[in-house]
Amino acid sequence: MPSPELNEENAHSFNCGANRAMPLIQLIYTSCLVSSAPEVIAEIHQTAKLINKSRNITGMLLYANGGILQVLEGDEADVSKTYLSIEADKRHTDIFLLSKNKISARNFAAWDMGFRQLTDTEYGDTLLDADIFKADRNEIENRVKPGAALAMLVLFGHGIEVIN
Repeated sequence: MPSPELNEENAHSFNCGANRAMPLIQLIYTSCLVSSAPEVIAEIHQTAKLINKSRNITGMLLYANGGILQVLEGDEADVSKTYLSIEADKRHTDIFLLSKNKISARNFAAWDMGFRQLTDTEYGDTLLDADIFKADRNEIENRVKPGAALAMLVLFGHGIEVIN
C-alpha cells in the first residue's frame, strides 16, 4: 500500500499528538484617559496586571500627559479579548490601534504588565514622545510609526532613557 501524500489537509494527522505552540501576537495601541487622577492610573495598572496574568499576556504600559502607550503580547484570542475590553472601558477615549502583528518571541516576557509613568521632562525630551503623548488623536496614524513606538516601549522597559 503506498504512503499517503502529506498536504495541508492531512498534515495535522502527522503531528503524533505533539502540542503545537499557539502563535503569539503583539498589539500596540494608544489612548487618552478621561481622568488622570493618580488613583485611576494605579487602578488601570493593577487591573491590567491581574487580567494579563490570568490570560498569560505580557506587556508594557507607558503613561504621560493623560496619554497611554501600551503593548500586549500573547495568544491572539486572549490579546484580542483584552483589547476589546479596553475599547469598552469608559476610562479610555481616543483609542487607536497602532499595530497588531505575529511575533516569534515576547519582548516583555518578564512582566504581566510593566508600567512607567513618565515625568514631564521624560515625555517631552524626544520627538517620538511628543508625537505619541501630545499628538492630536486624529493625526496619530500619520505621525507615529509602530516600530518607533515599540522601540520606545522596549527602551523604557529596560530602563534606558530615549535621547534624540
